[in-house]
Amino acid sequence: MHQKLRFHIFKLACLILLTWITVSGPSDAKEAPVPLAILPIERVHNRTVVTILVDHYRLHMALDTGATSTALFQSEEYEFADLKETGKAQILFPALDVSVPGSRLAPIDIKFGDHTFRPDGLLLIHKRPPIGDRLNFKFDGILGQDFFSQYVVELDPSELIMRLYAKGTNLKSSFVTSIKLYMKGTSPHIKFRNKLPWEKTASTKDLLLDTGFPGMMIIWNDFHFRKAAGASNVEKFREENKGIFTRATFNIAKLRFVAAPIFIGATIPKQARERDGLIGANVLNQFRHAFDFGNKQLLLDSANTKSNTIDGHFYVPNNETYVYKRFKNQDPQLKFVIINKE
Repeated sequence: MHQKLRFHIFKLACLILLTWITVSGPSDAKEAPVPLAILPIERVHNRTVVTILVDHYRLHMALDTGATSTALFQSEEYEFADLKETGKAQILFPALDVSVPGSRLAPIDIKFGDHTFRPDGLLLIHKRPPIGDRLNFKFDGILGQDFFSQYVVELDPSELIMRLYAKGTNLKSSFVTSIKLYMKGTSPHIKFRNKLPWEKTASTKDLLLDTGFPGMMIIWNDFHFRKAAGASNVEKFREENKGIFTRATFNIAKLRFVAAPIFIGATIPKQARERDGLIGANVLNQFRHAFDFGNKQLLLDSANTKSNTIDGHFYVPNNETYVYKRFKNQDPQLKFVIINKE
């Protein structure tokens, strides 16, 4: 009798233990990371723009991984109580090959919902013609590399949402593809090895990841321009400041870009001579993506299908004119697509 009772008590204890394990789950299960802020975004000429709060002003800020510092554009529409200039500055715009006058500012609070970002190297850009017209100002400032260095920034162009995570948060498991970022200071670069239509053999391209440029890709490299233009056109195109637009197929990590629009510049901006060009916002707008400067990675999810994010327009830097060139074996009817090789 006592043995049967002990046996039944043992079974009951095992049942309770099994039920507790099933409900509670393993103790080392990882919880999904919680963002510091979730904010709506909009696309303005392919650039991603988010609305933030400074003092009581709502400002529209473009996300620009090519800009070293966060900057505000001077405007008569707002006057901040705590805005203090600490010195003068010249702000470079590589895609325009110009620098504009500005001022260095003491840190101020920038609000992302309930979260506060306080940039140390804040700049004020003096909005003057002709630079204002060339930049096509549709926003009040730029969130630059100092911002991206402090957070993991996830953008969903389909849902038009930005999620801001603490630095060090690793979101890799929730994305399909990871591309290594080569950091030069705070500037993110992508390297890939491919043969473009004018090349006989493959070569490595080192491109700045610049979401401030609304197009797909710019090549700023003397060798590539000479090959693409042809010997008889090099000097003529340079005298006329005339670049070359074409379409090319290339691979970056596990992604294959087919018939992607590429601009090869006739003149190389002084601040762009240590790289081969840049990759712009139009590449990333096809994906849910995350910038993770801390872990040196760009994360991409599957191609966006909920909205028409593929922009077939050609965006010309430096006010250059251009010729369109089709190379041998290029299908003129081929449309721009992205293929995940997995």
